[in-house]
Amino acid sequence: MNAIQGLILGIVQGLTEFLPISSSGHLLVLQKIFGIDTDGQLLLNILLHLGTLVAVFAVYWRRIWNMLCHPIQSELKWLVVATIPAVIAALVVDFDAAFEGQFIIWSFYLTSVVLVAGDVIGKWRRRNRRVHKRVGVKDALTMGVMQAVAILPGLSRSGSTISAGVASGLTRKRAADFSFLMSIPAILGSLVLELKGVVLDGEPIGDITLVPTLLGVLAAAVFGFIAIKGMLKLIRRVSMKWFALYTFLLGTFLLLDKFVFKIWMI
Repeated sequence: MNAIQGLILGIVQGLTEFLPISSSGHLLVLQKIFGIDTDGQLLLNILLHLGTLVAVFAVYWRRIWNMLCHPIQSELKWLVVATIPAVIAALVVDFDAAFEGQFIIWSFYLTSVVLVAGDVIGKWRRRNRRVHKRVGVKDALTMGVMQAVAILPGLSRSGSTISAGVASGLTRKRAADFSFLMSIPAILGSLVLELKGVVLDGEPIGDITLVPTLLGVLAAAVFGFIAIKGMLKLIRRVSMKWFALYTFLLGTFLLLDKFVFKIWMI
């Protein structure tokens, strides 16, 4: 991996972690295009996710500090509730082994379906004034279950959780806020599982070069920050169907490549 590739991977990781279009799917596609061995890039993926984690803390540090200082009165308890389904799913099912990367193309289509469904239900709720701003147990569980489903390779975590929150009755802005905060335990949990695989199971972490990796991590942090800020503005004005259209077209392009063009064959 050279410096340009590292920078591109970091930019894509930062943007797609918080835009509802699947970061894991985009990273896999780019690694295939660049000819990077995806089986030995565990350390690279860990570091890129740390970059996006920095972005979340940079945007929400005041709210995070308030939650830590007032755990009972704050929404920290709902973050715990929302994280439980993903923890159970990760411990029970090895999604990567089950699908071996073959589900990526169909996950883009599934992301489109989830985004459209959330948009339609959300519009119905707003039209009938069945919308609220405070996260409750129902919202946390609904978003938590969809976060667990989004462990499927290529299915957008942010898209699934935001759509679930909107369908549950949260405003789009509030659902996006809570979804991004949910990424903190989700990313930390995935890092723990990946490091466990390295330490206990002897999984290869891959060879990385210092400069490209540092560029990637820095880009992931900077563009993750930009993506969060931009998404919080877009979510008020832009329909999720536009993101659904993008993932549908990308999935169709990859499907055509697999069976017709046969250039990258994701």
